[in-house]
Amino acid sequence: MNNKMKFITPLLLGATLTLTGCNFLNKQAEPKQEQAQQEASQQAKEVAQIMEIQALNAITLQVTFSEPLPEEAVKVENLDAIQKDYTFNHNLGIVNVPRLKIGSKSTYIFPVTVQQPDTTYTLSYKGGEAQIFEGSDEKINVSQTKQVANDTFEIESFKEQGVTDYSNIIEAYKDARGDQSFLVNDENKDESGKQYQVISSLRDRVVTLTAEDGEEMQASYVLFTQAADRRQAPKFRLPEGRTLRPGMQYTVTSDWATVNNPTFTATEIAPLTIKVVEPIDDKSLQVTLDRDPGMELFAGRSVELQGDDGEKIQAQYRYSSRKGAVGIFDVKEGTLKSGGTYQVAPLNNWATAANITLKAK
Repeated sequence: MNNKMKFITPLLLGATLTLTGCNFLNKQAEPKQEQAQQEASQQAKEVAQIMEIQALNAITLQVTFSEPLPEEAVKVENLDAIQKDYTFNHNLGIVNVPRLKIGSKSTYIFPVTVQQPDTTYTLSYKGGEAQIFEGSDEKINVSQTKQVANDTFEIESFKEQGVTDYSNIIEAYKDARGDQSFLVNDENKDESGKQYQVISSLRDRVVTLTAEDGEEMQASYVLFTQAADRRQAPKFRLPEGRTLRPGMQYTVTSDWATVNNPTFTATEIAPLTIKVVEPIDDKSLQVTLDRDPGMELFAGRSVELQGDDGEKIQAQYRYSSRKGAVGIFDVKEGTLKSGGTYQVAPLNNWATAANITLKAK
């Protein structure tokens, strides 16, 4: 009997210690769990909440938050991550970063994909409470369209007619826009009571171009052209390799804009002429044209550089680098060989370059 007791006692002692240890660990874990829950709750409180949503037109929302969004939440370089912060139903989504309105603390212009009429949408930010809004079928009023290159045309609207580009009413561009910037209230009326339609970012937008013989093409927006040179005349370019046929009449239509004078007859427009190409460093070069192309017609353009050894390198225009007739182009892949000589050839015939060479540094 004593031997049995001697054997059982260590077992009981071990079990007691095990249970005590478990209880001790559980007690240790409980404060950590509570702390994690408190931190999660605090983080949720710190995230701005959507307070109000207004659908201004088919591609533009106006969203008011409980507090201003942090700087990281409005940086263009963070667009991919920012897009994931906003959850819509019915496959709606933002196409560029939110922009704070001039004079506002937390009301932003949101560019979105095209809304469908008679559709109830929901939007939540970073998992917060979803807010409801009705989709808008209001199209932006555009005055006219005009060909500007053999593969490019513009559609123009006017502030005087009650249409403003968003760049005129947001804080981010206020200093750069100068006297073009102005204040509108939550109903997008200026101090005189004039109502404005707001054109939000046109990134990734397309319009349809239909020839009089029935041919249809999708033309894509050319970045940074929607409000340049003091005009609201965004450029749209045909698919690569396609050009407008001289003498053919074309009509522009869109699911987000109504063009009052939508038709133009294509003409043969002489391409730009490259006069000089000079190196900046082994990854970039400066291209000088015979004239100022205006309105970022450099945008989206590329040149091919062929070295004496037959190697071909492509360089693409650096957006917003134009100064008059001069623009900067960046090498896509690789580098320019020191001292190498390259023959310059514009791709897709946007310009001519007769015997133009580049001597690398």
